[in-house]
Amino acid sequence: MAQSRVLAGTLALATVVLAVGGEAVVLTHTGGPLGLFLLAFAAPVGMTAWVVLGAPMTRSDLSA
Repeated sequence: MAQSRVLAGTLALATVVLAVGGEAVVLTHTGGPLGLFLLAFAAPVGMTAWVVLGAPMTRSDLSA
């Protein structure tokens, strides 16, 4: 379980870095569409971190 938490933490950190980097590129108007691509890529990385951490996948998982 510790390995999954490390992976989830790494992916969560990557999400924040991608989002902040994308926002910085968008606000400074540099890099063309790169900022929007970074922002769009941050969402699936965050969702992957959530799944790795042990997100509920079925209704029966919710009644733990």
